[in-house]
Amino acid sequence: MSSQRVTRRGLIAIGVAGAGSLLLAGCGTVAAPQPAAEPAEPAEPAQEAETAYTPVTVENCGFSITYDQPPQRAITLSQESTELMLALGLQDNMVGTSYLRDWVHPDFQAAFDQIPILAEKYPSHEVILGTETDFVYAAFVSAWNREDVAGPRDALLELGIASYQVAANCKDGKVTIEDVFEDFVKIGQIFGVTERAEAYVAEQRARLEEIRAKVGTPDPKVKVFIYDGGTDSPYAAVGTGMGNALVEEAGGVNIFADVEGLYATVNWETVVERDPDVIVLFDMPGWSTAAEKIEYLENTEALHSIKAVQNKR
Repeated sequence: MSSQRVTRRGLIAIGVAGAGSLLLAGCGTVAAPQPAAEPAEPAEPAQEAETAYTPVTVENCGFSITYDQPPQRAITLSQESTELMLALGLQDNMVGTSYLRDWVHPDFQAAFDQIPILAEKYPSHEVILGTETDFVYAAFVSAWNREDVAGPRDALLELGIASYQVAANCKDGKVTIEDVFEDFVKIGQIFGVTERAEAYVAEQRARLEEIRAKVGTPDPKVKVFIYDGGTDSPYAAVGTGMGNALVEEAGGVNIFADVEGLYATVNWETVVERDPDVIVLFDMPGWSTAAEKIEYLENTEALHSIKAVQNKR
């Protein structure tokens, strides 16, 4: 195993080139800053640690990084990662965010307003490097497999930049709520707020148990079509993604649970045949709104036999 020693902004990284796939494998260490040779700049916000920071190695999407200190200049490249960071009170460790597809949750708005927005969608590679970031947190592999965005994770590590990807989006197999909890726990470990992250997860698990108790095991279950977009051929959340997991937790059954993958293009004939009781609509302002989907469903005669359309559910 060959290694390379690289310094960036006082961070020393030991990186190993990943092999093969889009989800690059590798290992490395992000070490503590070295003494400054010049007068130090004003200190950045101090890490609010529950206890003294303990070095931690985090495995994520086939990539392993050891942290000797929490990142101080994190950027997020998706709404999922942005709101998770804010839920853990880590806004003081952030220097940029991007790719919001919806409004920010009111609980996080004040914290969000403190963070520079780097781009409406993905910021360029030059903008990312210009933030002098030491941690890039993205939802999708498209952040890493495009040289004009963040670029490969092993290449970032050679620059002293650690990274993390939403666990559910690189999982081989069916996604569950536990994959979301995994992200909270691991980000908590990376930033030295493990107790805070575990408390948040415990609270969410308790809420989930309350929902499960209310839902019980209804029979027959409510049949749900999770409609992402598209008119000629609809794009749907199918059998192994988070949309499917949420419907199951709520006591429903996804009519395309038998289709493998996170999302898939299906056909209206099958939607009509499987006749959902409820249609869950993705609402994406500026791209594909729920209102536009409702208008299409209600004004397309071939879809009028669907119970959910007839009952406006």
